[in-house]
Amino acid sequence: MKKLFLIFCMVLTTIFAMAACEGSDNTTPTSQQPETPGQSDHETEKPENNGQDENDQEGNDQENGTDNSDNITTPDVSKRYLVLYCSRTSNTEQVAELIHSSLGCDIMEVEPTVPYDENYNAMLERAQDELSAIRQGDFPPIKTNVANFDDYDTIFIGYPIWYGSIATPIQTFLHTHASKLAGKRIALFATSGSSGISSSVAEAKRLCPDATFIEPSLLLTSSTLSQAEERVTEWLDKLGTTQTNPEVPSTSSLKMNIIVGNQTITATMEPNAAAHDFLSRLPLEVTLNDFNNITEKIFYPNPPLNTEGVTQGCTPMRGDITIYTPWENVAIFCKNGSKSNQLIKIGRIDGDGIETLSVSGDIRVTFQHP
Repeated sequence: MKKLFLIFCMVLTTIFAMAACEGSDNTTPTSQQPETPGQSDHETEKPENNGQDENDQEGNDQENGTDNSDNITTPDVSKRYLVLYCSRTSNTEQVAELIHSSLGCDIMEVEPTVPYDENYNAMLERAQDELSAIRQGDFPPIKTNVANFDDYDTIFIGYPIWYGSIATPIQTFLHTHASKLAGKRIALFATSGSSGISSSVAEAKRLCPDATFIEPSLLLTSSTLSQAEERVTEWLDKLGTTQTNPEVPSTSSLKMNIIVGNQTITATMEPNAAAHDFLSRLPLEVTLNDFNNITEKIFYPNPPLNTEGVTQGCTPMRGDITIYTPWENVAIFCKNGSKSNQLIKIGRIDGDGIETLSVSGDIRVTFQHP
C-alpha cells in the first residue's frame, strides 16, 4: 500500500513539473515595443533650451524621413520656431510680426544687399530684371545669412508675391540655404494684390526639395489684409502650432481696455517684458498728447517702462502701441510710420479702434484690465 502511494506521488510530481515547463514556454513576453521616434515622453517634455536634446530630436526626425510628406500638418509642439520674411511695403512684415507675437518665437528679416528704390515704377523694373536673372540661374545678392537651423524645427517663411513669383530676396535665401533647410518643416505665408499663392509654393519646393512644406500655406491679399490677425490665428491653429515658451501669457491675459470718454476700445499687448510692465501698472489714467499732426498719441510713463532684453526695431503700423527708447515715451501710431531701430512694439489696438484716437488735440484715456 505504501509502495502504491509512493508511485502515485511520483506521477503527480512529474505531471506538475511538465505543466510548469509548458507554461513557461508559452508565456507572452511583457516587454513593450520600442516607442516611435518623436513620441516618447522624454522628447515631448524636454527643456526648450537644451541643445543636446534638440540634436537628439533632429536625429529622430531624420530616422523618420521616409514618413515625411507634404500632408504633415501637426509639427512637434515642443520644438522652436523661426519667422523669416522680406517686406518692401510692410504688409508682409505685419503678418510676420503677428506670427512672431502669437508664438513668442525668433524673427529675422531677409534684406537685399542693395535696398529697393522707394519709387514704385523703379522697384517694379528692378523686380522684373531680378526675376528674369533668376530664371537664368543668377540670384541677386542678399545680406541675410543663417549659419544653421539646428535650434529650429519649423521655419515660417513670408514674402510678397511679385508677378506670381516669390519676391527675389526670399528666392535667393532659399537657394543659398537649401542644404541647411533639408529635413526642416517650412510653412509659407505671402501677401499680394490679388495673385494666388500656388505658383510661388511650387517655386519654394523646387528651391528646397529636401524640406517638408506644411499645408496649408497662408495668403493675404489687399482685400483680406485687414483681417490679418484673425486669419493668422486660424492658420496657426490649423498647423497645430503653439507658443514655444510655456511661461508666455495666453492671448486673453494680454488684452487691455482703453476708455475714451464713453467709448471703450481694446488692445492686445505683446508677450515681452515692456508690455508686461505696462499691464502690471493698470489701471492707468493718462493724457495722450497729439504728436506730429495726429501721427502719434504719446505719453511718458513714470517711471519708464522696463525694456531690458526686449528686441528693438519695428515698422510701426496704424494702431501699433510702441516705446520710443531715446525719449522713453509710449507712442500709439494713428498713421503708418517708417521703420526705426529705436522703436519697441508693445501692443496693438484691436480692429478699427484706432479711429477713436485719431482726432486732433490731446485725449484723456484710462487703460485698464478687461
